[in-house]
Amino acid sequence: MSWVSIAWPMLASASLTLGLIHMLFWLRQSRGWEHLAFALAAISVALLTIVEMQALHARSPDELARLIRWMHVPIAGLVVSLIWFVRRYLHLGNVKLAICAISLRMLALLLNFTTGENLNFDDVQAVGHVVWWGGETITYPIGTSNPWVILAQLSNVLLVVFLVDALLQARRLYDGHLRRSAYLVCGGWLLFIAIMVASAFLMTMNAARLPLLGSPSFVFVIAAMSYELGTNLIRSNQLAQRLSTAETRVAESQRNLDLAAGAAGFGLWEWDVIGDRLLASRQARRLLGLGDQPVLRRQDLLERVDPLDRDAVAGMLGHALETGYGERECRVDVSGNSMRWMQLRGKVEFDPEDQPVRMRGVAQDITERHSAEERFALLVEASPNAIVLAEESGAIALVNARAESMFGYVRGELVGRSVEELMPHEHRAQHPDHRRAFHSHPEARSMGSGRDLRGLRSDGSSFPIEVGLSPIRTRAGLFVLATITDLSERKRMEREAAQQRDELAHLSRVTMLGELSGSLAHELNQPLAAIISNAQAAQRFLQRDPVDLAEIREILADIIDNDRRAGEVIRRLRSLLRKEEAEFKETDINEAVSDVLRLMRSDLLNRGVDVRLSLTQDLPKVVGDRIQLQQVILNLIMNACDAMAGSNGERELSFRTGVHEGCVRTSVRDRGPGIPDELIGRMFDPFVTTKKEGMGLGLAVCKTIVEAHGGRIWAANDERGATVGFDIPLGGRA
Repeated sequence: MSWVSIAWPMLASASLTLGLIHMLFWLRQSRGWEHLAFALAAISVALLTIVEMQALHARSPDELARLIRWMHVPIAGLVVSLIWFVRRYLHLGNVKLAICAISLRMLALLLNFTTGENLNFDDVQAVGHVVWWGGETITYPIGTSNPWVILAQLSNVLLVVFLVDALLQARRLYDGHLRRSAYLVCGGWLLFIAIMVASAFLMTMNAARLPLLGSPSFVFVIAAMSYELGTNLIRSNQLAQRLSTAETRVAESQRNLDLAAGAAGFGLWEWDVIGDRLLASRQARRLLGLGDQPVLRRQDLLERVDPLDRDAVAGMLGHALETGYGERECRVDVSGNSMRWMQLRGKVEFDPEDQPVRMRGVAQDITERHSAEERFALLVEASPNAIVLAEESGAIALVNARAESMFGYVRGELVGRSVEELMPHEHRAQHPDHRRAFHSHPEARSMGSGRDLRGLRSDGSSFPIEVGLSPIRTRAGLFVLATITDLSERKRMEREAAQQRDELAHLSRVTMLGELSGSLAHELNQPLAAIISNAQAAQRFLQRDPVDLAEIREILADIIDNDRRAGEVIRRLRSLLRKEEAEFKETDINEAVSDVLRLMRSDLLNRGVDVRLSLTQDLPKVVGDRIQLQQVILNLIMNACDAMAGSNGERELSFRTGVHEGCVRTSVRDRGPGIPDELIGRMFDPFVTTKKEGMGLGLAVCKTIVEAHGGRIWAANDERGATVGFDIPLGGRA
């Protein structure tokens, strides 16, 4: 066996093995096109080596011509795969030169099978023999050249120009490894292409006794290319391992971030502005209804947004690319028939030339918050009171329709104004201090408790109001929710009620005095009878001679005293019968009790009632209407006397005044049978009475009077009768 028969199959096997290995790499990676290009080049060299080995031992001109024809098939594959490799792996060379070189090579391959014996010879006339090193005899063709071989030569020239251009471009590469690969691959191919072209030219022109050789040199270049690819593959694996480790760490960090964001209800998303690729976390995909599709675009997000909000979201994204930040609330169709409110927020990253590169952001489901805000807005609008929501600075942020009608403004005029503009001028100066005090201790309270608050309408008129304040904490800060009630109607009704109460109290007094008419008449008859008797006695003394002037003086003094006594009775009657508005001023309860007892002296004597007084000295005065308080005392005395009317025992009425728990207490105790248990809790209600002829209004009127004074009326039983009293606060009405 000759050394050619050993060397060439070994070269073919080595080349084929390298090609198959890189073919497997390509199949595993799917995107490693440089491995496919190299595999095709290596397989082409292997085929060329096999055909070349047979041509070296051809026995006839026809066999040699046929083998030369089939050599052009792997040569064409080699040219195409070489150009593809340089473009795909090295990213070098002129595209137009590559297309022209491949086109000419394909045309030459076509002419190889349609003209002459092959592309090199029109006719192979004989087979020449030459002895190589080691006594190996090989063959070479002798014949007439094919003129179309010029196309193959032109293709080779373009291929050489393409490789030279690639080498020139490689000089500008920053990657040293890639630059070295370009020098090795392109430089080696240039050298061996030149050898092959020269050999083919000399053989075709019958200028030398050389066979068509090239496969040994190509195999060495293939080996060098494989080494470079292998080195690059090792580096890639190392980088892949590092990248895998980094990605593992990033993935772990991303998982932790996703978990944290998911726990907070956030979904993370990232938009590659240049490539228009949208990346979203699992939580963001769920929130935005993006599904599991691997590649997302900006349009995919916009298609999930409700059409009513789509333009606004697109505008937000466009505005963010200019300003660097965007935020928008929108409705998103999550599952095809379920709209949820989402808040999208994102920040844009820019390159050194201030061009937007990517936008990172979060998505949050705010449906519940939005529903709460809608319910809050509905409640605010449905409120019968005016609602004003103010910022810490006092600027009005929100009002309802009732506030518009109450103050006479439209909503747009109120929002943004200061709340002080809704107050009369006399209240404005102090209000900022009150507002700061509220914000320092925010809690629900009434505004201006105990003060007469008034609001100011747009026409300049003022009206009484009641204001309740409540703190509202939001992401934007602390707000104050003011609930304003117009008291104009309530004040009018209170005035009417007070007027009706006064009229009822006056009617009750007239009724009581009517019941006392007999005793009052007796009370007046006594001084009047004394006056007549004294006057008659004075006439008799005047008829004497001499006149006793001292006696006359005593008689006149008695007349004056009895007249004053009668006048005092009439004055008390007139004060109780007057119909005037209640006048609240300082009143001495002890004096009021004494006046009433003097008025009822005769009635008490007629009823056989003894009065025991226990009046506290230096009793503080109360603020109230004297006549109405006397009416209460009078009513309690009459009820006590009526309770003892059927009693055969001691009829004693005990009066007591004093101070009790910040109030002046006045109580009346009788020796009657007491109050029935079923009535003790209802005796102050209207139309509840134990008297056969009573209407049940006396104590009800008393209760109304006492409560109008800010006090309370009460009743209790003891072992010797019943006690009824009332308490009036020392500070006046609360």
